[in-house]
Amino acid sequence: MIAVLQWVALTLCLMCAAWRLPAAFKGRNAGLFWAFLLLSVAVGLSLPSIYLRADALLGGRNLANLAVRFALYAIFYILAAKLAGAYRAAHGQRLIRGPVGVSVLVLIAAGTLVLFLLSDLPVSSTGLAAYSDQPTVRAYALAGRLYPAYAAACLLRPSAHAALTAGRRIERVAAALICSSFAMVLALTALQVASLPVFLLIDLFAYGAIVCMAVGLALVWISLWSTGNGSACRPLARE
Repeated sequence: MIAVLQWVALTLCLMCAAWRLPAAFKGRNAGLFWAFLLLSVAVGLSLPSIYLRADALLGGRNLANLAVRFALYAIFYILAAKLAGAYRAAHGQRLIRGPVGVSVLVLIAAGTLVLFLLSDLPVSSTGLAAYSDQPTVRAYALAGRLYPAYAAACLLRPSAHAALTAGRRIERVAAALICSSFAMVLALTALQVASLPVFLLIDLFAYGAIVCMAVGLALVWISLWSTGNGSACRPLARE
C-alpha cells in the first residue's frame, strides 16, 4: 500500500513539474517548478530501487539521504513563501522569509549536516533504516522533520481560513487540501517526536501530505487559468 502511495506521489509531482515547465522557461513562477522538481527527487529517493542506484553514484555512503533533507528544506521554504503570499498571510510571510524564519532554516540545516557527519553510515540504506539504532541517526531523522513542521505551522491557519472563506468552491477545496497537507506534516512530526511505533501511519501522513499538496496546487492553477486575474490566489502565479 505504501509503495503504491509513493508511486502515486512521485507521478503527481512529476506531472506538476512538467505542467509548470513552460511557464518556468518564460521566467514566470519558476519557484514552483523547482519546488516540484525537487519534491520529485525527494520522493523518488524514498524508493529503494532508485535510492540505492543514486547513492551508489555518490559513493555509497548515504549522501543521497542528506540530499533529500536539504531538498525538503528548499521545497517547504519555496511553497510556504508562495502560499503565504497567495493567502495574504503577512505574519506567515514574515515568519518564513523574515530574520526569524531564515535563522530557523539555517540552524536546522546546520544541525542536520552535523548530525549526518557524526553518524556512521558506511553502506547505502534507504531511509537509513539499517542505522536506526544510532542516537545521532534518530536525532538526524527528527531534525529533518523540524523545518517542514515549522513551515506547516506558519501556514496552517491561513490555509484553513481560505478553505472556509474563499469565494469559489474550487479555491475552497484547494485550500482545504493544502491545509490537510500541512496538518499531516505536523501530525507525523508529533508522532516521530513521541517515538510511537506507528510506522505505517507515519508513512501514510508523509505521502498523503504530498498527494494533497500536489492536488491542491493543481486546483489552484486550474482556478487561475479559468478566472485569469480574478482568482483570489493570483499571487501564487507571480514570481
